[in-house]
Amino acid sequence: MTIFIDNNYMCLFKRLLTPKLIMVYFIFAIISGCSAVRLVYNQGDTLTYWWLDDHIGFNSEQEAFTRSSLEHLFWWHRTEQLQAISVTLDKAQQKLQKPISKQEMVGLTGDLKKHGYSIFDQIIPDAAKLVISLQPAQIDSIEKRFAKNNEKFRKEFLPDNKDKQVKIRADRVIDRTEWLFGSLSKEQEKKIREFLINHPVDMEMVYKERLRRQSDLIQICKEVNQKKLSQKATEALLKDYMKFFEAGKTKDQQAFNKKWMETGAEVTSFITHVMNDEQRQYAFERIGGWLTDVRELIRDSSALAAKRSALLNR
Repeated sequence: MTIFIDNNYMCLFKRLLTPKLIMVYFIFAIISGCSAVRLVYNQGDTLTYWWLDDHIGFNSEQEAFTRSSLEHLFWWHRTEQLQAISVTLDKAQQKLQKPISKQEMVGLTGDLKKHGYSIFDQIIPDAAKLVISLQPAQIDSIEKRFAKNNEKFRKEFLPDNKDKQVKIRADRVIDRTEWLFGSLSKEQEKKIREFLINHPVDMEMVYKERLRRQSDLIQICKEVNQKKLSQKATEALLKDYMKFFEAGKTKDQQAFNKKWMETGAEVTSFITHVMNDEQRQYAFERIGGWLTDVRELIRDSSALAAKRSALLNR
C-alpha cells in the first residue's frame, strides 16, 4: 500500500484500459447501476486475457486453455479470496484514521502482498502448462514487448537530469496522495517534497531490478522450450522465480529491495502524519467505497455459487 511504489495490478489495468475502453465501461456502469470497480472485476478474466494475448499472440489451442484457466482463476478468487481482501481493506480504513508508524505500514503492506502471492500460488500449474506451450516466436514477442515498455519507462521516469528524476517521483507521490486523501495544501505538498528529497530512491536500480525480473522470466521460457522440460520441472522453475521475484538472489539485490520497501513505508507513514482530519475522512470514505464494492461482489458470488450448485444437482 505504500503510495510511491508501483502497484502491479494498477499497472496492468492502466495498460488494459485505454481511453476508449474506459468510456465504454463507464457507460455500461451507468446503465447497469454497477460501480466501475465491480464492472472491471467482473470482466477481469477477459481483460487479463487481452493483456496476455497482446504480449504473446495465442494460437487457437492456447486461447481456449487460457480463457478456461482465467475463468477458473477468477471464480476461485471471487469465492475464496474476496472475504480476506475485505478484512484487509477494513483494517486499512481504520488505521488511516490516524497517523501510521513505519512498522504499522510494513505490516499493512505485507497483508496486501499476501493476497497477490496467493494468486501466484494458485496459477503456477496452469502458468507452467502455458509456458510449455510457448513457441520461440511467441517468446520473442514477449521480449519485444518488454523492450518497448522499458523504453517507455526510461523516458517517463529516468531522464538524464537527476533533479528531473526527483521531481517526477515527487509529482507521482503527490498525485497518489491526493487520489487517496484529496487535495493537499501548498504547505503539505512542500513538506512531502522535502521529505522525499531526504529519502531518495535509486531509480537506476529500480530499472535494473525491473530488467532482472523480465530477464529471469524470459530465460525460464527459453529453457523450458529448448530442453522440453516436463510440467513438474517447469512448475519448479516458476516457483523458484516467484520465491526471488521481489527481493532477488544476490546480497546487493536483497539489500536494495529491503531499503526500497523501508523507504516506501517511511514515506507513507510521514504522509499520514501530514494529513488533517478532513483528508483522513476523505480516505475513509474512498476505502469505504472499495469495501462496499468488495462486499457486493461477495454477495454476488454467493448467489452465483448457489445457482451453480442448483444446476449441478439437477
